Amino acid sequence: MPEPSKPQGPTVILIPGLLRTASSLSVLAERLVFCGYRVARFDYSRTERPGDIELRLQRAILDLDAGVHLIGHSYGGLIAVGACQRQEVARRIKGVLCLGTPLRGSKTAQRIRAHRAGKALLDVAGGYVSMPLPYPRVPAEVVMIAGERNRGPGLLLGPLGARNDGTVDVAETAWPGLKEHIRLPVSHGELLRDKLVATHAVAYLRTGSLLGLAAVAGEQDEQSRAA
Repeated sequence: MPEPSKPQGPTVILIPGLLRTASSLSVLAERLVFCGYRVARFDYSRTERPGDIELRLQRAILDLDAGVHLIGHSYGGLIAVGACQRQEVARRIKGVLCLGTPLRGSKTAQRIRAHRAGKALLDVAGGYVSMPLPYPRVPAEVVMIAGERNRGPGLLLGPLGARNDGTVDVAETAWPGLKEHIRLPVSHGELLRDKLVATHAVAYLRTGSLLGLAAVAGEQDEQSRAA
């Protein structure tokens, strides 16, 4: 088994999805640490206003050296992209990787909010995740990994498009401001722990592309030797 790299590389901030905690990204965090990246986990409460969460994230970014990457799952990606609206913050960001983030608004969230109990469950975050981002571009580079294995609780609330991850429609992730967008055969929850997702994430961190072939091949070789 190869020895893990000591975390001396750039910092990656992981931001979980709504109703999840930073521990939901533990599998990805372990992989990034293995590959030599410093990992910081960012948490928030569903009762916090999105603007307040973004402000806390901006402060965390400004406390770090330049060259920070952000990886956000679902709603966490919305928070990451929103935080980069501030030019001073965007200059410190190397890139933002969204995992199944409905940047164009979430039908599932809209359906949940249509019920009184669902609206209370999502709290102030519900309105933010239901609507598309009002700005087509941000000063930072943003890329997306979308899932298209249609297994998940979102389907219980109503149909999604032909390609979806069980919670988020692939079309909801296809934001005009993206530098890169790829689809993988994973569900919304699997985006958090799938090895192939982690492989493409590391490829992006190393090469600037989710399809950095040399990095992808290298990661797959390491996974085979470690198995």
